[in-house]
Amino acid sequence: MVISGNEPPEEENNGNQQQTDAPSCRFNTINDDVERYRDYFEKYAFENGIEDHTEILMGMTMQESGGRLADVMQSSESMRDPVNTISDPETSIEQGVSYFADVLEQADGDTELALQAYNMGSGYINYVEENNNGEYSQESAEAFGNEQAMEMGWDNYGDENYVDNVMRYLEKCDGTDGEGDGDWGLPLDLITVTSEFGMREHPIYNEQRLHAGIDFGCSTGDDLYAVADGTVIVATVQNSGLGQHVKIEHASDEYSVYGHMSDISVSTWDDVDQGDKIGECGSTGASTGAHLHLEYHTANHASNDDKEDPREVLGLEE
Repeated sequence: MVISGNEPPEEENNGNQQQTDAPSCRFNTINDDVERYRDYFEKYAFENGIEDHTEILMGMTMQESGGRLADVMQSSESMRDPVNTISDPETSIEQGVSYFADVLEQADGDTELALQAYNMGSGYINYVEENNNGEYSQESAEAFGNEQAMEMGWDNYGDENYVDNVMRYLEKCDGTDGEGDGDWGLPLDLITVTSEFGMREHPIYNEQRLHAGIDFGCSTGDDLYAVADGTVIVATVQNSGLGQHVKIEHASDEYSVYGHMSDISVSTWDDVDQGDKIGECGSTGASTGAHLHLEYHTANHASNDDKEDPREVLGLEE
């Protein structure tokens, strides 16, 4: 379960670029770290009478932890315990599957409604019964999250994109942006764009702000790579904005920035080559789920005018 409050972003500001929509292309990437627990998913799905949801449960685990934490389904919160209290993967799966089965029953078998309730709590089901004819929608998830965040004094509550974030691990992609032919190499082994560069409704502050980079879907712990040769000039840990992030200088007018990392593998003033591992995917800072936020700057201390769409330099086609 992902229910959290976040600090304000520090690097995303108002700008004059046009809003763009992310492509609907997805990828099927249940990784080995989750796949190794398949027997447990099948066992507890069968015990709870939801064996036809086994793949969805594994997709949820990809989104929750990528299989790299002991509490693989982040299910301790469903027991009203602090996050990551469960220290045994099988126990996490047993509890997570049981809780999902409960919310699935409350949702009358509506998988999308149950998924969002797993993330935001069963109160979301009651909310849509009163406000959205009992049906899931991203808009209702956002409204419920805003209401709960205000009530609790948090900046945000849960992930209104949770359903899409889970399903992207299960749907095969036609025409995934898997290869680039630009000056920069790709920052991940598997590429899918989940949010484009440009003006958009900020997912936490619900106002138009410049999204000054491209977001790529990834799981917590996935390796991130330097897009070009250069020198690390920022390798910082913070709880707000871009969270743990790295900036690499490739030339006096060319910089790459990697945001929301779960782990940083380089230090300031390290020289890196294109393709070197610089850290791991995460959801630190002002983030609602694991992803890489990649920016392209043409100046070190960049204003909005110095931040460009990384698509061309990556060689990714629209």
